[in-house]
Amino acid sequence: MQSNTLRENIRKFFCVAVVSVALAACAGAPKSATEDVYDPFEPVNRVFFDFNIFLDKTVLRPVTRFYVNVVPEGFRMTVHNILEILNTPIVATNHLLQGNVDGFMHTLGRATFNLAGGAGLIDVSGEKAPFKDEDFGQTMAVWGAPGGPYLVLPFFGPSNVRDAIGTGVDSAAEPVGLLVSEFGSDLTSYLFSGSKLTATVLDKRSRILGQLEELEKTSLDFYATIRSLYQQKRRDDIRNGDSSEPLPIPEITFERDDSAPPRAPAPTPTKASFTPN
Repeated sequence: MQSNTLRENIRKFFCVAVVSVALAACAGAPKSATEDVYDPFEPVNRVFFDFNIFLDKTVLRPVTRFYVNVVPEGFRMTVHNILEILNTPIVATNHLLQGNVDGFMHTLGRATFNLAGGAGLIDVSGEKAPFKDEDFGQTMAVWGAPGGPYLVLPFFGPSNVRDAIGTGVDSAAEPVGLLVSEFGSDLTSYLFSGSKLTATVLDKRSRILGQLEELEKTSLDFYATIRSLYQQKRRDDIRNGDSSEPLPIPEITFERDDSAPPRAPAPTPTKASFTPN
């Protein structure tokens, strides 16, 4: 019975993934290739943005500040390393789906080395083999799916149609969570999911504690600033930091002078992209 349920969950995941790519490919894109952000839902997005900022100021920011001030840095780093190990299967799978075999081997090698040398609690690899995060939103971008309209999701923050779908797929396909749900009790599954979500939120928010506050003070339009920063970050994420390697995605291209001569292709691309059959 458990085996049949597991197979059913895997089948559902692949169905969701296929539908996700189709939906993202049909998502609207800016009419102009040079338009920076496609934000047709701005009035609603601003409402959700204000809601998220309110929650951050009243709940998340104080809790995170307590976490940083009270919990020793060594323990916080251990939490970060454990989360990285738990996310490794999804990250490695997305590398592989993007045709990036080197990234796939790098991610598995880093996780294996950290597990063997530090039981997953210590980042033994360090800067010699830095963690290279990948998600299904980036995978769909490599496959050619456009980002679609900019979105601000309640509780989750800035996103777009493609990245929102990618987040859902990554969450649904997370192997450790699936195994806990399959072979553990409902209580165990809820405790694992809740603990992982809480630790992830605190870990990510603690790394930018103070930066958002300073950015808010210096921004004429905080919403527009966050929107622009998110767009730039996702462009960089998808290109793996290589701005000279364009992708066939309408809204994820840097503005350039069309009259200028074309740029020579990079000799060693960091990521191989492919189009699924």
